[in-house]
Amino acid sequence: MAETLKKIIDHLNNDNLLEAFALCETSEDKKIEHIILNIKGVILFKQQKLELAKIEFLKSINLDKSFIDPYKNLFKVNLRSQDYKSAIKNAEKTLELDNQKNPISYFNLALAYDLNKDYKKAIELYKTVETLNFKEKKILFNNLAKCFLSAQNIDQAKNYYLKALEYDQNDKLILNNLLILFLRIGDKNKAEYFYKKAKEIDKNYIEFQLNESDYLISKDKIEDAIKCLKTIIDNSKNYIAYTKLSKIYSMIGNFKKSIEVIEEAIITFPNKKDLKFTRGIHHLIEGEFEKGWEFYELRDSIIKDNLYENLKTWKGENLKDSTILVTSEQGMGDIIQFSKFLINLSPLCKKVDFILYDKLLPIFKRKFRNINIYKKSEILQNKYDYKISLGSLNSFFFKEKNSNSSDLINFSEDRKKHWETIIKNEKKNIGLVWSGNFFGPKEPSRSVELKKLDKLLKLDLNYYSFQNEIWDRDQKFFSNSNITDFSKESFVDIIGIIQNLDLVISTDTFFLHLACICNKETWGLISANSDWRWYEYYKYNPYKSLKIYKQTNYKNWDDVVDLIQNDLKKRFSIS
Repeated sequence: MAETLKKIIDHLNNDNLLEAFALCETSEDKKIEHIILNIKGVILFKQQKLELAKIEFLKSINLDKSFIDPYKNLFKVNLRSQDYKSAIKNAEKTLELDNQKNPISYFNLALAYDLNKDYKKAIELYKTVETLNFKEKKILFNNLAKCFLSAQNIDQAKNYYLKALEYDQNDKLILNNLLILFLRIGDKNKAEYFYKKAKEIDKNYIEFQLNESDYLISKDKIEDAIKCLKTIIDNSKNYIAYTKLSKIYSMIGNFKKSIEVIEEAIITFPNKKDLKFTRGIHHLIEGEFEKGWEFYELRDSIIKDNLYENLKTWKGENLKDSTILVTSEQGMGDIIQFSKFLINLSPLCKKVDFILYDKLLPIFKRKFRNINIYKKSEILQNKYDYKISLGSLNSFFFKEKNSNSSDLINFSEDRKKHWETIIKNEKKNIGLVWSGNFFGPKEPSRSVELKKLDKLLKLDLNYYSFQNEIWDRDQKFFSNSNITDFSKESFVDIIGIIQNLDLVISTDTFFLHLACICNKETWGLISANSDWRWYEYYKYNPYKSLKIYKQTNYKNWDDVVDLIQNDLKKRFSIS
């Protein structure tokens, strides 16, 4: 037994895979059958035969469920095939069987959650690894930084990338990660430093070349960025380069070229769902809704939504006497805008349960007709016939005009009266929102640098801000401005504040949608490279209280600001 096993392992270690596999096939020793099956799986894995390898590993586990090796190997198969949910299960089983609780077992489980985009759980596990004797600190800190960045925690992301860099000042991956971080938050000096450093280390590194296109855009060198990405595509057919190039063409208003790039990318990468999703957005922009809604279902946020994953998704079946679960999976502005479709859905079925983010729960009625609004933890034991994502209701109801999200909102008369005593009345009162979340779609182009609104702020008006994220570029100007900061107030109170204002001026953010469903007069600053909902879709779903000021040149907001300044003077008789 021992001699045969030794020969097999020797062949395996020397990459004599065919000889190793042949010996495995001749082994008849039942005592080591689970080991032999695991080795056969390893050989098949080395031969890139992932499905056959998986079968052998599962056979090994079936013979001895306490044998740890096939779980470890299945984890590798899962990573290679991008089956991250199975990777989590096998990493959890490995950790359970690991008597020594090796830091690598914790790291692998963290990595599986990381790749599955469950960043909160990944961070928790990576932090556990940080307390253990894990030798690869540079990799650990880089991964932690990436998770914090994905979880929208800029400060912690920056902290861990810099900690990772301490282990190797010339690590090109970390240098490029820092470059893209500082580009994202608009720190021009730091971005410049890491751009030069990354270029010096390896200008041919594909990540640097991709990041260079973002750097060039930040310098307003659009043609150079396009040339950079075209070179990458010509040399390597890199699909990220395709998506970046398509976005640049969209940004400058050349939708024809943007579509051409994405269609070429789809031919090259027919299985990349995000490419089809991007093409779907173009269909929606052009009013080609049937195809647009089909591809809209490939959005990443709905694909990773695993609540009641075995429950049938509603696709238009008769819902009489049926219950349906509607889930939230997009931004808060989307929820405010699309929640009206719950009212369209309501008469078709017995009951609608809607899962809402905890933060939004206080501003919604808990019950309206047969619509019940819950947080996720409240419905885990409930039974349903169907489920659907809120955004997916668009394809069924977006042309219907007999519903209003305002009907679902819990307007507090008490908070309205409270703020009536606080808001000053000697001048007209204006709500002002000029930027969204760093990580929001279409950023940074949909936000306005605060100092560019200086003309408005000099008018004899009171201004109030609700946004709780002030970009670094705006901090100093904001601190020295006459804007009253109400960002720490709850959403219930912000609704009460909005009801007491004369006007809200906002970029395309949650607060624009909130002001509109409060039926408050709202002026929207909409970027030239705006979201699909401001094109043909908006003709079917307008806000009655919204006046749109559309940017004509993606490079600046000057014309929009001048127009709003003139309109403010007329609207409030200001000289």
